[in-house]
Amino acid sequence: MKRELSELEKWQNQLFGYITDTDKIFLNHIRPMPGLKESTCADIYRRGYKARLLEVLGDTFEASWWVLGDENYFSLAGQFVENIPSRSFDLSDYGLEFPEFLRSTSENKEIPFLSELARFEWLFKEMFHSTDMDRHDEKILSRLSAQPDAPLLIKPSVKLWSSKYSIYEIWKLRSTTDVSQVHEIEWNKSQHLVLQKVDSNVLVTNLGEMEFNLLSFFQKPASIEEAVERYQKEFGTLLPETIQNLFSEVGELGILSIR
Repeated sequence: MKRELSELEKWQNQLFGYITDTDKIFLNHIRPMPGLKESTCADIYRRGYKARLLEVLGDTFEASWWVLGDENYFSLAGQFVENIPSRSFDLSDYGLEFPEFLRSTSENKEIPFLSELARFEWLFKEMFHSTDMDRHDEKILSRLSAQPDAPLLIKPSVKLWSSKYSIYEIWKLRSTTDVSQVHEIEWNKSQHLVLQKVDSNVLVTNLGEMEFNLLSFFQKPASIEEAVERYQKEFGTLLPETIQNLFSEVGELGILSIR
């Protein structure tokens, strides 16, 4: 049975509807200050709400802001806030659609990595607020020796990232004052990363394409043999010594667990 809303909840919903331009009924239920219109008083909340959303976007997409410059960034962020309201009471959830929004803009054509950079920033934010993981599992090697066909799975708070641009190298420049430094790196080069949350920090590791592709098969439980078979069907033959080296490198990251 659906719970009936209290008067306060109804009022809050009406206020939110006015702030997000979806409902004007709120104006019928307020008493303005002497000499002021209802909309003049209510618009204080509307402006404050939009300013807060702009602030949240700026905190999350700092590198995108840096690449775009103040004028272009505030123009695009303003358009986004006008068209995409917050759908959560937690403001940290706001901005999920911003990377895709940027993809449709003319600025993304001029800066081809712009949307990808924003996508990485959102992922980094999610990782930063995720739960810490134990980086090393001393028992995994002995357990694999006894049960080599045991299914492995990438641990929680570990994410894989792949892009045709060197997004992480661009992102690391975000605190510099000269955006032209982007041209000093090979930004038009593919990049494969693994992100881990360890000791309240997000660790980012560059992987080779081969290691990354093999590791991706452990996003669902799979034995080493199953993962290698899938890799070879999709990408080509792996020599035994190559397989050993690959798992040695991946194993050092401590990001796999036995299911």
